[in-house]
Amino acid sequence: MEKITTASKTQLRLRFIACIYPIAYVLIWPLVYGILPAYSNYYVFGGIYFTLATSMMAWAMWLHRDIKWSVPAYALVGVALFNCVDYWMLHNILAIIFFLSSTYLMRTDKRFDWLGDISVTWYVLLVIPDGVFWFEAIQAVLISVFHLSYVRRLWRVRRL
Repeated sequence: MEKITTASKTQLRLRFIACIYPIAYVLIWPLVYGILPAYSNYYVFGGIYFTLATSMMAWAMWLHRDIKWSVPAYALVGVALFNCVDYWMLHNILAIIFFLSSTYLMRTDKRFDWLGDISVTWYVLLVIPDGVFWFEAIQAVLISVFHLSYVRRLWRVRRL
């Protein structure tokens, strides 16, 4: 049987790490600095490290080699580069683009659209006081699970 995927084992391992990274990102900032109103507020404590950590999440999206995910990836780079202190309006617009485009892509996916359905459900947190932090945390995990699902699928296809 011919190989369906061209991804090597090393590439799949790297993609797996890139999927796990956002989950670690979601956990580490609050563990170190406590829970803040939104993840962008960690910029005050982390500065360039926060920018670097957030940019790495965007890089992780590019590893999946799907052109559809370039819009959320570019938006996330913008979120990282334009901090919430000096460029709050641009930062928030890019964050909205990131979350909406990610949810849209998950929702319109053929295999894992159920993760998009779950993602839409959590938008209610945006109208609850202090819900932005939890919204961002849950969305980051859902996006990671979405990409992990594809990595798992590629592992199974590769084994055939």
